Amino acid sequence: MPTELSIRPATLHDVPHLVELATNTFRDTYRLLDDPDDIEAYVAEAFTADNFTALVQDPSSVLLVALAGEGQYVGYAHIAHTQPPPCVTGPAPVELSRLYLSESVIGNGYGAALMQAVHAVARRAGCQTVWLGVYDRNERARKFYTRWGFVDVGTKDFLFGGKLYADPIMAAAVPDF
Repeated sequence: MPTELSIRPATLHDVPHLVELATNTFRDTYRLLDDPDDIEAYVAEAFTADNFTALVQDPSSVLLVALAGEGQYVGYAHIAHTQPPPCVTGPAPVELSRLYLSESVIGNGYGAALMQAVHAVARRAGCQTVWLGVYDRNERARKFYTRWGFVDVGTKDFLFGGKLYADPIMAAAVPDF
């Protein structure tokens, strides 16, 4: 893990920072791929203080925050014990519901550190498979996940901007390291 990065479970204190981080990282990720009005509608609904408070308090999930330097919020990941779609056939699965980094820190090893933290959470929970859904046009994310051993196993529906998308589902074994 980069020495100036710390990753820890989120607390209620982190909620306002997570709202801002999630909103900004989502906008940055999709600004060239989707309609700006659809993006704004999505972030207004998905990234609220109430939603993040619920995630922090949910015993069936873990919300991680990544902080750089003097406490700058640069990334987060949400790991959820959800019912996987039938295409996820690996043993003891857990969902990586979200993993986002601030655009300014991509390429600094923070994504790798966050993924290692996700794997550590999965191992502690006795999970052996991590699965996720990803937008098929988000090539940067798809390449990142492929480098971590994720492969396409199916699709799931995702409603965005009034349109239904068939997002690829990717899955990988949780490494032992």
